[in-house]
Amino acid sequence: MSRRCPSCGTEYEDAIAFCGNDGTVTVHVQAADEEPDRRLGKHFGEYVVVQRVADGAMGRVYEGRHASSRQKVAIKVLHPDVAKDRIAVERFKREYETAKEIDSPFVVRVIDFGDTGDGSFYLTMEYLHGEELGTLLRREGAQPVARALRILCQVACGLDDAHSFGVIHRDLKPDNLFLVKTPAGDEVRILDFGSVKLQMETGPKLTAFGTTLGSPYYMSPEQAMGKADVDNRTDLFALSAITYEMLTGKIAFDGPAVAQILMKIVNDMPPPLSGVRRGMPLSLDDVIEKAIAKDKKKRHDGTVMFAADVLGAIGLLPVGAPQDRATVEAWGKKTIPELEAALATATPRAAQAFGAPAPAAPTPAATPAPGPAPYTPTGAAPPSLAPPSSNRWMVWAGLAAFGLVTLTVLGAAGAYMLGLF
Repeated sequence: MSRRCPSCGTEYEDAIAFCGNDGTVTVHVQAADEEPDRRLGKHFGEYVVVQRVADGAMGRVYEGRHASSRQKVAIKVLHPDVAKDRIAVERFKREYETAKEIDSPFVVRVIDFGDTGDGSFYLTMEYLHGEELGTLLRREGAQPVARALRILCQVACGLDDAHSFGVIHRDLKPDNLFLVKTPAGDEVRILDFGSVKLQMETGPKLTAFGTTLGSPYYMSPEQAMGKADVDNRTDLFALSAITYEMLTGKIAFDGPAVAQILMKIVNDMPPPLSGVRRGMPLSLDDVIEKAIAKDKKKRHDGTVMFAADVLGAIGLLPVGAPQDRATVEAWGKKTIPELEAALATATPRAAQAFGAPAPAAPTPAATPAPGPAPYTPTGAAPPSLAPPSSNRWMVWAGLAAFGLVTLTVLGAAGAYMLGLF
């Protein structure tokens, strides 16, 4: 691979980004058998498109360079067919507008948005070296606890920053969490705020189901049922499902098709984390169970509280220690060796299911009232499977409610599939 100066024509090795003769930004030289890319060498805003980096379902990513400051950036450009979709373009623009206003070290920094001049649109952002968390999990499965905790704390703080601006991500998933490699460990950047729901809506609403619902594996029950009351606890649910996956290597709510996944999200709980990965404290099961509660009112108040609770359950935060943003961010900035050393001496918190009443003190003086004799099946007719007539209406009501939930979820699944195509 090589690069060429568009001014004097001098060709350089790929590592040379600027011409040694006149300082012009050098542009990647395409191979003879490679499909010509007419965008190479073009200016998008103040940046020159110098090399194609990757292709995705929505668009193509290029390396860009600022002619005078020499800043290196990533330039995302929508594919021509995608650029014809009004909703896709609006989502792309919203991704820029939302990330632009959020001031957070854990959210990707965006720079510019505009028209490419050839029927598409571009978005300029900081250039990141690393990979998505989703790529890491698909390759390696369960992660070391220290690494998972560092990622969790940073994501929790990034979402907390977004929520403070009234922004709900709504499509949080491992593929939207980019891990920048540093000597201290991963540095997280939250990507793709195109599906955000603004608490104070300022732009056109994105109503297409496929663009606002989120990814099925990490959707909250309220999203799966198509409810409109989506808030920061939806992002909390997704973060807890991602945390479960980081620590176990297993998707919390998995299934062969969208409908089955949504049904599990609405009705089921994943196997306890401690039963999937040896060495995990039972108290961590309690924390995860609370964060993925079907009723969002029973979840933690925010992502920072969830991260702090995880730290406490695993023994890194003693009882009574501050559970605030500063504490969680401090743990997210610790190096991997520092986290490993702290874990080596940590004492996990005792398990106590959330919402469970404290055990009552024993009362030896109390004598239990005599009850009916135990049921003896010998010589007796088998018990009837039909419910007592007085309770039949409750059974029918329950079946009707279950049927309503099933229809709602299946409808949501169908709408989701339509949104994908």
